[in-house]
Amino acid sequence: MAYVMVIHLFFTIVGLSFLGVVIGNRTDPDGNSAALYGALGLFIGIIVSFYTLFQFIKSEERHANRP
Repeated sequence: MAYVMVIHLFFTIVGLSFLGVVIGNRTDPDGNSAALYGALGLFIGIIVSFYTLFQFIKSEERHANRP
């Protein structure tokens, strides 16, 4: 189960970063918006990934404490 969570976290971070780069290239192909949106996607991806991990750990604790 840990393997699945690590892969999920990795692909969320990479996917949102890539999406930011694509959006940046579409909105301003000649400027540096791609780097800005890529960094924003990376930051949002890290936040979403850690939130998902926290929720998963909390859910596992609830299931482990059931009688």
